Amino acid sequence: MVPGPRGNPSGQKRQKSVFREYAESIIFAVVLALILRQFVVQAFKIPSGSMEDTLLIGDHILVNKFLYHLTDPKQFDVIVFRYPWDEERDFIKRVIALPGDRVEVRDRRVYVNGDALEQEWYLHGTASLGHENFGPVVVPRAGDTVEIRQDQNLYLNSERVPIPSGMFYPRDHGQALDGFQVFYGPLFPPGTTLRQPVGPLEVEHDYYFTLGDNRGNSRDSRFWGLVRSTRIKGKAFFIYWSWNRATSFPDYIRWDRLGKLLQPPSL
Repeated sequence: MVPGPRGNPSGQKRQKSVFREYAESIIFAVVLALILRQFVVQAFKIPSGSMEDTLLIGDHILVNKFLYHLTDPKQFDVIVFRYPWDEERDFIKRVIALPGDRVEVRDRRVYVNGDALEQEWYLHGTASLGHENFGPVVVPRAGDTVEIRQDQNLYLNSERVPIPSGMFYPRDHGQALDGFQVFYGPLFPPGTTLRQPVGPLEVEHDYYFTLGDNRGNSRDSRFWGLVRSTRIKGKAFFIYWSWNRATSFPDYIRWDRLGKLLQPPSL
């Protein structure tokens, strides 16, 4: 008898090897993408006009998430951060005042440490949401000491700190909060008020004061307080895609914005 053809185990092994190579490549690519997204760069879409004309509705941007592991945010950086009053929301604003700065708004003009900001990008005019006058606020930094004394005033590094007047609504559909609760309450144990002495306590983190470039149409630090350093996700630096769905189809894509770097303002 003539023996029948035998199987080809080497061919099966080769097929399995090729399949394994593809699977390993795909898994590696997915893992690498997740690592890059978590620690290096992440894409975001601009949903509102609060940063016009720097960023427009429909801009798609890249955010450097690694940079602030090496250095601190600088004044006028455009940053993405977790909203202080909601873990599920990301905001994008411009850093205006750094830890240790004193900031206020008088007649719609912003002053940091007594100096008025004159940048054209910041003077974009729209219908106002309010807060043409605001502050002053002193931005806490890590290592500062805070306390509430018997006179029911707040002290930062033994100096009395002014507290913004009025009521604020940082949470959607939430109750109104006073200026102490919104701007300095996070420095103290939950439930702290000015009615009882507390401290001195050491400030654990740096904080930042942010504003939208389209100041008249931006809910920013004037409305919901300061941004803690640990909530900052990264620095926006690049527009990789942009479209305007409010126009007709041929004009959807904003070709002049593709590949645009977000440069710091000219001072």
